[in-house]
Amino acid sequence: MEGVVDFLSDLGLSVEFRGDFFDFLSLGAGEMAELESLLRRARVFDIERPVDFHGASASSEPFEKELYDAFWVQRIFSRFFLGKHPGELAKNVFHAVITGRLLGTYGSRRYHARVIISGFPSFISTSGLVEGPARPREYYFLKAEFVRSGRDLAELDEAFRGKFIDYGDERITKIAGMYVLQPLLYNFSGKEFCENSKCTLFNSHWQKEVLDIQYPGSLCAECGGEIEKIAKGQ
Repeated sequence: MEGVVDFLSDLGLSVEFRGDFFDFLSLGAGEMAELESLLRRARVFDIERPVDFHGASASSEPFEKELYDAFWVQRIFSRFFLGKHPGELAKNVFHAVITGRLLGTYGSRRYHARVIISGFPSFISTSGLVEGPARPREYYFLKAEFVRSGRDLAELDEAFRGKFIDYGDERITKIAGMYVLQPLLYNFSGKEFCENSKCTLFNSHWQKEVLDIQYPGSLCAECGGEIEKIAKGQ
């Protein structure tokens, strides 16, 4: 987190790191139990069906990865956030939560892992950075062959090491800082992504794009100007 804060501060932004989000909320035992119960209801059990948050508790096994419906998670935390800190929404500030929790949104008949969720609060998912952007096409062709032959997928991951972001990757810190800028810009200007494929605010769909665009962290002149305005409070 210190690396993310330093990166944003170097852009002239006024940044306050408030530590662990749960500690910041200062929930009592009853409130924490309620939060955990709500989060269980936001868990994805079938990636081809949207979460029925208000329905009966799911009785089947959840999806193999610990995936959560991003918008329900955002609603849940927004409620507790404003319940504890009601004045935060009135301030001219932006709130970002960096989490290892895997978040997804439903569309095109299935859930898709997401790196960012804009709104209040905004979320940047480091697990989404690993699972969301697609790996090289060759990886998936070979993966099917590995599965059919019963070979260890760790061998395949090793062969493609460096060509995609993986868990524990030291590059995550820098890239996470870049992704904070996307919901930040959306919050203050309404601009969600940049059409310039050289700008770090470009909407990357492939791991190669993330490594070529987000990791270097270059802002185009237009987005750089927007960030500068935000930093100056304009």
